Amino acid sequence: MCALLVAYLALVPVGTMGVAAFRSHFLIGGPSHWTLRNFVTIFTAPWFGALVTNSFLYAGATAVVSTAAGFGLAWLVARTNTPARALVSVAAITPLIIPGILSTVAWALLFAPQVGPLNDLLASAGLPTFNIYSLPGMVFVQSMHVVPIPFLMGVAAFRSMDGSLEEAAAASGARPARVLRTITIPLARPAILSAGLLTFVQTISTFEVPQLIGVPGHRFVFVSEIYAALQAFPTDFGAVGVIGVFVLAIAATGLVLSARLGRSTATQTLTGKGFRPRVADLGRWRWAGLGVAAAFFLLAVILPLAMLVWSSLLPGYRPPSTEALRSVTLSNYRAVWTTPALVGSVEHSVVTAVTAGAIVTVLSAVVAYITVKTRARGRSLLDGLATFPIAVPSVVMGVGILYWYLVAPLPFHLYGTLTILVIAFVTIGLPYGVRFLTPGMARVSDELEEAASASGAGWLRTFQRIYLPLLAPSLLAAFLYTVIVAFREITAAIFLYSSGTEVMSVMVYNLWSDGSYPVVAALGVIMVAFLASAVVVVWLLGGRIQITRVTNQG
Repeated sequence: MCALLVAYLALVPVGTMGVAAFRSHFLIGGPSHWTLRNFVTIFTAPWFGALVTNSFLYAGATAVVSTAAGFGLAWLVARTNTPARALVSVAAITPLIIPGILSTVAWALLFAPQVGPLNDLLASAGLPTFNIYSLPGMVFVQSMHVVPIPFLMGVAAFRSMDGSLEEAAAASGARPARVLRTITIPLARPAILSAGLLTFVQTISTFEVPQLIGVPGHRFVFVSEIYAALQAFPTDFGAVGVIGVFVLAIAATGLVLSARLGRSTATQTLTGKGFRPRVADLGRWRWAGLGVAAAFFLLAVILPLAMLVWSSLLPGYRPPSTEALRSVTLSNYRAVWTTPALVGSVEHSVVTAVTAGAIVTVLSAVVAYITVKTRARGRSLLDGLATFPIAVPSVVMGVGILYWYLVAPLPFHLYGTLTILVIAFVTIGLPYGVRFLTPGMARVSDELEEAASASGAGWLRTFQRIYLPLLAPSLLAAFLYTVIVAFREITAAIFLYSSGTEVMSVMVYNLWSDGSYPVVAALGVIMVAFLASAVVVVWLLGGRIQITRVTNQG
């Protein structure tokens, strides 16, 4: 039953997208048959070449910028004596808490062509202003958002790297800059390429930056074209399927290459002997390293959050000034809690996120138990199916789920309900839940279960009394991550919601499209506050669980 459910979640959306690409008159009535006409029509369209070029330039440039920034920060944390390295780590990871839709909105306000405070600052300094509604603007905003991915991969690579070659070079008189250029970077090259591919894949399939920044600047990429095609009338569902399959093929190729490079990194950097990563002494330049990290934190976190808070306190958008302070009000926050549609979006986000988190946690625990603790046939296939959705871009997942529940011969209709959003969030969060639970499950000794079984305890009681207490931190982590993903997710949700089922991320986009910038900012501040509080609460709960366990064992 578990295997069938996981296979259903993982394969049905992708399969439905593939069927749509190869069928004529999909979802529009009339005789339907297998055909390649949809592919011919799209691939020979005069605009398709520009679409591919824009998409690859956008994703490729973002991968280069974010990987360089992420690995640079990772090197400062893992391989140098930069002061306050723990704070540098927090600075690099914090952007994960801010939903992409909110950071995009904040940067659009900061660099607004006429009234953006940063453009005003540049103009007052005699410098050219920055056009946020451009390809460089798209790259900048997306890079600020995805830097945590290469940072985390970079820290792992640098900390697992044998430092004997670097020590030998330093002993020979090589300066830190030369050691970095000739030894450290070449050793880390597979990890750098792997991180670049992952950020490329994520960037090419996200919605918020292409739609909010690219479309006003007439820079269309795959996701914005899919969204526009689904909004058009009549909708060409087959054409959307072709673009979705094309994006899926790109993402799958990138992830396969990234996985191979990841294995290459482990082979090249780990040795059989014990070692401690070499820490480079930057001398007086260590303070410059701290300054770089502080500048990144200012750009990626402080400025966007400050812009959201400022905008949320004004009745209408105004650039920061002492005069504008006289108009400060909490009316936008009152509007969030008194407007039925806004209150509904908050409720929908909480319900769908918590429900998806609970389902993912339970399903991940069962999958991890089967794959780690049993000898069931096909358990490796189950693990592969559970992690398969990580290779499916959110845009493909969202459209695939939409198509399936429009054509599926079910006795009930899910489109237009919160259930379809929960299904999407569960599917997207399942691979991460399994990855959180599998290592924890492997650390639980088989002897504990054998002792419980010998005492007459059934499987359910054994799981409740042994596995749940020992896996509590992993279970909390899986639950938390899924909740965060559900609150942040807009790429899949934008294709699945209907009037009356908007979640907060979708409501932010709709309000932005209507020009309600101050209410958008207020709703965004509430979202960030909720996510930050969730992280803190679960972190504290995890710490208490660990302390209680140690006390009981003592």
